[in-house]
Amino acid sequence: MSPVSIHLKPKTGKEITLDDLRELVEKTKGVSGKSPVVITANNRTTRINGLDIDMDD
Repeated sequence: MSPVSIHLKPKTGKEITLDDLRELVEKTKGVSGKSPVVITANNRTTRINGLDIDMDD
């Protein structure tokens, strides 16, 4: 399968919420679970090798 490009930006405010992550899961349902995830931050592209999520009520 060719690479899939998904742009994930917060719908409201400046922070990505769990709803945004759920939307990401929905958009990528047909993609292989072993596909690497690549991010672009500060104009540099890198693969994600870990993700820490802190949740506030």
